[in-house]
Amino acid sequence: MTIIKKDRRRLLKKLATTTASLPFLSQLPSLGAAEMPRKRFITMFTPNGTIPEEFFPSGGMNNFTLNKILKPLEPIRDELLIMKGLNNKIPLPGDGHQRGMGGLWTAAHLTNGDTVSGGNPAAGGVDWASNISIDQYVANQIGNDTRFKSLEYGVKCGSPDVWKRMCYKGKNQPLEPEMNPIAAFDRLYANGAPQTSGGTADDQQARSIRLASVLDGVLGDFNRMRSYLSAEDKVKLERHAEAVRDLEKAIEVPELGMECDIPTKPGTLNLNSDANIPALGKIFLDLMVSAFACDQAAVGSMQWSYSVGNNRMPFIGVNSGHHGMSHEPDNNQEVKNKLIKMNTWYAEQFLYLVQQLKATPDPAGGGSLLDNTYVIWGNELGKGNSHTRNNIPFVSAGSAQGYFKTGRFMTYNGLNHSRLLTTIAKAYGGNVDGFGDYTEGDIPNLRA
Repeated sequence: MTIIKKDRRRLLKKLATTTASLPFLSQLPSLGAAEMPRKRFITMFTPNGTIPEEFFPSGGMNNFTLNKILKPLEPIRDELLIMKGLNNKIPLPGDGHQRGMGGLWTAAHLTNGDTVSGGNPAAGGVDWASNISIDQYVANQIGNDTRFKSLEYGVKCGSPDVWKRMCYKGKNQPLEPEMNPIAAFDRLYANGAPQTSGGTADDQQARSIRLASVLDGVLGDFNRMRSYLSAEDKVKLERHAEAVRDLEKAIEVPELGMECDIPTKPGTLNLNSDANIPALGKIFLDLMVSAFACDQAAVGSMQWSYSVGNNRMPFIGVNSGHHGMSHEPDNNQEVKNKLIKMNTWYAEQFLYLVQQLKATPDPAGGGSLLDNTYVIWGNELGKGNSHTRNNIPFVSAGSAQGYFKTGRFMTYNGLNHSRLLTTIAKAYGGNVDGFGDYTEGDIPNLRA
């Protein structure tokens, strides 16, 4: 029997109150003395394509030169895996942006529906992607023994539609990114932080136990009802049961441990102000790293804006809307320079996240968080003014405990990006031969 970290910590604490043998007991192999650090996974999204000639490096696989957009990543060069020539091949329905966004992490077609117009004219509009996204697939593999199965954060991601959501629990099941940093902080730490306004830790624990008992009863009722339901209703019921289980885990008072530093609660910011994009993003990136360090989650996503997002970046001197500029022709050098600045800024945020992971010790030992994490940055388009989903810009960092071979620039000739998602699924224990709509296998030469 293997005891996971939280249960092991709780058991040893209990034993410490009743025996003088704790030093001996804590070394017993069956109590997990030689814990293996958990793997972790993060997706990051930025919108509206890129400037390919300034994004992708020049040179070969091992001897490459970072161009303007990725130049800020030079300090983490040895941690990088840059991929060129991967195509998102999902078919109609949907326009270029819709298929790009819905298919980026799912590799699956969009369903017909009325949520958003602009799909296949013969079939009407589109609803959502038809498959689980890779972050949620990984969360199903590694997130079941953390307090939160996954964390979804975003800055100015807009109201729900297929252009604006990238994470899916399954077909037609988009997940909402948390865009309020105060709410994100409270979800992680309101119950676990010292001297919270909700009473003592014992009070909080008692409330959690009472509510958990109520939830146990609800789940029992669900199980008794299953035999009376149709197959379709059973699926709906299971979705509700999953939500209840997620709530049950969220109300637990976390045992954060001595190695976990609770961050300062963020102040109020205008969530709709372009000027606040850097501050909002930094808070979310710090919260994600903190949640990993406190062993509250092992999977996260960070969404900057959304497909067709028209944010401005006055903090770097760009006061024109992103989506509008992305449609300008290649010979408009003034706009191209602004787009390069915007994408370079996004590269700097990727750098910040990776460096924070690298600087943070893993709570189970075994090096830094980055040593046990794979971070992948993607975009719904290869190039904005053509709406192409070919040559999607993918950059990753970290090896997921040595699975991926880093420090390389890999070039492919139109390979289906589903093969990248398949490779990621395999890195986290998935026994799969494809992902989404495709069964084309993985990309073997990404592995170490």
